[in-house]
Amino acid sequence: MKSSPKNGRGAARATILVVEDDPTLRELLKEELTQLGYQVVSANSAEQALDLLATTEPQLILSDVHMGGLSGVELCAQLKSHPTFQLTPFILLTGVSDLDSRLAGLSAGADDFFAKPFDLRELRTRVTALLKTKSVLDHLERSESIITSLGLTIEKRDPYTAGHCERLSRYASAVGQALGVDDETLKALRLGGFLHDLGKIAVPDKILLKPGPLDSIERAVIETHPKAGVDLIGTMRTMERVRPIILYHHERIDGSGYPEGLKGAEIPLEARIMAVVDVYDALRTKRSYKDALSHEQAVEILRRETDAGCWDPRVSDTFLRVLDDLDS
Repeated sequence: MKSSPKNGRGAARATILVVEDDPTLRELLKEELTQLGYQVVSANSAEQALDLLATTEPQLILSDVHMGGLSGVELCAQLKSHPTFQLTPFILLTGVSDLDSRLAGLSAGADDFFAKPFDLRELRTRVTALLKTKSVLDHLERSESIITSLGLTIEKRDPYTAGHCERLSRYASAVGQALGVDDETLKALRLGGFLHDLGKIAVPDKILLKPGPLDSIERAVIETHPKAGVDLIGTMRTMERVRPIILYHHERIDGSGYPEGLKGAEIPLEARIMAVVDVYDALRTKRSYKDALSHEQAVEILRRETDAGCWDPRVSDTFLRVLDDLDS
């Protein structure tokens, strides 16, 4: 038996699903991949593969295109629309001249193609490369999850802000959707709701939970939290679109905000959205230094401050328009 690949435990122990109705080819693929150190499960049809996927989560799927019932392209399309498998590498086995299947596979989201008959050396190399990419993506998702959990942990320091992050995530996503932003921005808004105050981990409890007004020194400490939050996420590429939300969600359209005193369109749209929903939720929430306001009172203040030049009018109007649906 050949030795396992030396590219780390994740790749060596990765599970690969082989979907092939030709038993000879299915066994060949299974034997070859097993010898490389992978765990292999197999199915003789797309339908059987779907049954297996109810209990198995492979790191890569290798499927023939033409099978008796559901095709490999249709299987690929189903899985790429499923949140659990949308980032799972999917390789289609096609005939050399099967251009239509290749085009359909690209449309369905296939990550790679192999023409039959294929070279097993090439298969090994490209499977290894795709699994390395999947391992990196999994690592980034875990890092993202840890950072998000940290945001919720920080929220729990203040008994008055329970649910604040979840509400901001929901509010900001709804406003972004109503404004027609792209999917990447929607994801940033969703994460930004949880992470906007990440930097408050650097603010002492005696300041964060102070029951009365802050003095100038305490206010200066509070105003360091946006930059502290950005420092915490560092250079994580998955947080690239969240970074401006964390840094600029306390900026104001008239330039009176912090940390950089940006004005108008200098403030990224994502941060302008987070600023508006953050203000509304803060007004509606009981804090150590104030009572909760009613919805009507909060709306009145938000409108007044928007008219005074604090908040983006388009964002404020959109938020107030969708708010009734969100709270219903």
